[in-house]
Amino acid sequence: MNIGIVGLGLIGGSIGLKLQKHNHIVYGITNNGANQEKALERKLAHHISCDLNILKECNLIILALPIKDLINPTSELIKAIPKNTILTDVGSIKEPIVNTWEKTHPLFIGSHPMAGNEYKGVNSGDENLLNNAKWVITPTIKTNKQAIQELSKVINSVGCEVCETSPKEHDKAVALISHLPIFVSSCLIETAKTNKQKKLLSLAQKLASSGFLDTSRVGGGNPDLGIDIASYNQQYLLEALQLFRENIISIEKLIEAKNWNSLHKKLEDNKESRIKFCK
Repeated sequence: MNIGIVGLGLIGGSIGLKLQKHNHIVYGITNNGANQEKALERKLAHHISCDLNILKECNLIILALPIKDLINPTSELIKAIPKNTILTDVGSIKEPIVNTWEKTHPLFIGSHPMAGNEYKGVNSGDENLLNNAKWVITPTIKTNKQAIQELSKVINSVGCEVCETSPKEHDKAVALISHLPIFVSSCLIETAKTNKQKKLLSLAQKLASSGFLDTSRVGGGNPDLGIDIASYNQQYLLEALQLFRENIISIEKLIEAKNWNSLHKKLEDNKESRIKFCK
């Protein structure tokens, strides 16, 4: 297929590289000339431009823009997308994005590849980022069924597994396993850095290894993404934070009471439960 990607940052660039490996022709849109040159150097797409008119060549268009720009698209972008072209996005929040684009485009399907890291920009695209990833699609009763089939074929063609759910259920689930970890991780970093003893802080920074690096990784990511998540998935994020607070307090009380048996059981139960999240 001829596939357009609007935005060649981490996710858009990675998708562009992946699609090319599977014989799709890719048309990429960047937001300025400097990023166009970098994207050309990295071969993130076959055809790369700042001109939205190249999207007229595409059978499928993927919007890989910041969440706020997906929810409040420019009129130029809306006009540039042919009405007979299948359209999707890769935003990590679905309800407000789907609500926006279903009113705008007849062949829109919300989607979200479950992949990422802490990097951003045209230098961050990685063709291996999507290896064996789950790619969520969130059709509604308004979604064109043929468009769902075509998008699913493309997703499968790059080795990703299609998972289908509603926009609301998606947002509730990612609040727990994707959005909450960003803010928990950020708090972990803040807790470690705010120690008032400079000598101890210096030692902690020197000794930090895989455990701290793994658990703090997403807290060291793109702050703009964090703000968009907090702004547009506020309700479900706050619910997840409340649950997390309750669990932290529970562990704190067990340690205060020296209730090692109950603490051991909690740790053991969570060890076993983790397996189901890491298939």
